[in-house]
Amino acid sequence: MQIAPLDIKTKFLRRDQTVTLKSVHFRVDWKEFELLEEEAKKRKLTPNAYAKLLHRDALANYDRRHEVLLDQLEALRDQYAELHTLLVKTAALSAGAVAAASIPPGMATSIPAPMREQVKGHITASVREGERISRAFDEGVFRVGGPDATAD
Repeated sequence: MQIAPLDIKTKFLRRDQTVTLKSVHFRVDWKEFELLEEEAKKRKLTPNAYAKLLHRDALANYDRRHEVLLDQLEALRDQYAELHTLLVKTAALSAGAVAAASIPPGMATSIPAPMREQVKGHITASVREGERISRAFDEGVFRVGGPDATAD
């Protein structure tokens, strides 16, 4: 079967230019056509224009065909951002708890000036040690969840 070319002249072309397009036709059952027509109406398109759009998307293999998957991915990104914020806040609260634990009982309200400097130095040293532990963790020194987790 040979498909005859379709010549179209548009206002964007000069009078002597023509565009040759191929034409493809296929039949669908009534239920498929009704669904196609319904979706086309939602998008304010004709059923043929919508069918052409579906065909182009299928050939182009675009990810936008998977809108549900993209919505889930966006939700996961939002949840990740919330978890990251929560993690940063938890780290700050943990540092505050370490600092509060380093203050001797009964001294929480009024710490003498020399003692304040000692507590600040202790907290600074704790933060530096935490950074070293974090760096070692990132470098893989700790085996998390291995067969003998107590060895970590």
